[in-house]
Amino acid sequence: MEPFTPTPEQSAIIFDTIDSGKSALVVAPPGTGKSRTAIEAARRKVAVLGDESRRQVLFLSFSNAAIHRLSSAAGVEISRRDRRRLRFMTYHSLAFDILRRYGRFVGLPPVVRVADKLEERLIGLELGWVQDEDVYEGQLTELAKAQGLLGFDLLIPLAESLLMASPLLQAVIGRRYPLIVVDEFQDTSEVQWSFLRTLGGQSQVIAFGDPNQIIYSSLHQATERRLNEFLAWRGISLTPFSGHNFRCSESGILDFAQCLLRGTAHVTKKDSGIQVFDAKYRPRLRAILAIIWKYVQDKVGHNQTIGFLAPSNSLVEQIATELRNPPRDSPIAFPVYVQMARDEAAYDAVILALAALKDMSHGPNELKCRKAAVALLAMNTSWNGRVKVKLGQVEKLAETLNSVKAGDGSPFGGLLGHLDTGSTVPEQVSTFAQVLSDQKEFKLTAGRILAHGQLGKNVVLPTDPQLSLFDNVRSTRIPKGLDGYDAWKGKTHILTYHKAKGREFDFVVMIVDPRGESTKPTLDEKRRLYYVCATRAKKWLGVVYFGDETGLVLGPVLAS
Repeated sequence: MEPFTPTPEQSAIIFDTIDSGKSALVVAPPGTGKSRTAIEAARRKVAVLGDESRRQVLFLSFSNAAIHRLSSAAGVEISRRDRRRLRFMTYHSLAFDILRRYGRFVGLPPVVRVADKLEERLIGLELGWVQDEDVYEGQLTELAKAQGLLGFDLLIPLAESLLMASPLLQAVIGRRYPLIVVDEFQDTSEVQWSFLRTLGGQSQVIAFGDPNQIIYSSLHQATERRLNEFLAWRGISLTPFSGHNFRCSESGILDFAQCLLRGTAHVTKKDSGIQVFDAKYRPRLRAILAIIWKYVQDKVGHNQTIGFLAPSNSLVEQIATELRNPPRDSPIAFPVYVQMARDEAAYDAVILALAALKDMSHGPNELKCRKAAVALLAMNTSWNGRVKVKLGQVEKLAETLNSVKAGDGSPFGGLLGHLDTGSTVPEQVSTFAQVLSDQKEFKLTAGRILAHGQLGKNVVLPTDPQLSLFDNVRSTRIPKGLDGYDAWKGKTHILTYHKAKGREFDFVVMIVDPRGESTKPTLDEKRRLYYVCATRAKKWLGVVYFGDETGLVLGPVLAS
């Protein structure tokens, strides 16, 4: 990494603010050094604290992606000794850490663990929980007190209740974390904001954000209020960053992004870091993507990344499939395996469902069939958010499965016969998904599973002989979403516009197809979404759009 020479604005935060002990709220566009300033401010705070090794700087964010970006930067910038003085956490992981240590004071058992969204689904289906929002929260609370299983939605409210009831604990937290750095403050929810105020009452707090990256219009007014509340809370004035952009090596990328945000025309110049491609028709997508991938690949150096951004999950999965199957006359001589933004819990749901069916293949009974029904329905809701499980659906599916015999000619019968072979569970994912694609209620889920490819490739299954395979997998799986995702190591990535927040790539290919976008968002909301996508690019931005219809956002920008 190049030597860091802070701007006067950054120096004021790194030195003056840290040394004074005052808090700050920094508002700045993407790439203007917010993350780097946060890291350097942490280094300064560690130096000021000296050898008080039990005192740490806490980096806090709503986003796993942002946490990992900051953590990675810290690994480069800060020595191993000082690195131990930093903690990178999401709001949820911090809340769980507090409850793990002190939860007994709010009626929790001595030992607690997290039930991620998949585990919540499994438990809810097993116990026949009512899905009404108010009733559901009460059911989660009872589960937490009885079994120490903490649902995600309970973590922050319970931790805040604990802190509010104990000024002494607030003082302990304040001493442990004398500086709290908040990343992407504009996306902090009301629940997280309330938690932060209780948590950071005795700490120095420096928050970084950008209102133009608040995608959802419904959150804009609340965010403006939250910014003002922060300033009043700490008795400070807003600190704006402006001027030089450190992320993009080409100024044309930022100019283009600003035009997207404002809805003004942009003149794309040669060698400006921007290229626009008219793909004409969706059927040409595979050929166009192959050409662009080859073009970008020729430019990509060692350890540089390519990000394909698309408006919907279905288009993301289509593009992944297209790149893995280049056309016969393609400039790509081999399939491209792209890294997709993955929901780790949804991946686990597939393995759990397969494990339950494999247990059935060794001799079905009523209990095995019910577990398989629960696992299949939990998997379906994990991959298809539109699915709602109806009352009695678990029992109905379990009854259907109980009537299936291996090799009886039915789709599930054929699958059970295949599962009874020596193949491992990960090797059977593709066959499993193919069978599900013939079932109306599972068709969308099966298509998405097939598009993700290599699912379960590196899964190592537990082998406790006292437990069924399903119970083995379930009891040993690690809750997902609490501590963040594994860093992607490949060069080529593909994800939706919304999942691009908090990430950056050397080269970005933005796929624009208004037909693949929701019609519900307002024009301003769409402009901010496009702006976020464009500013993910560090060196080059390619925009691929379909036909003459460029939509309400891209159309005005290309008008010239």
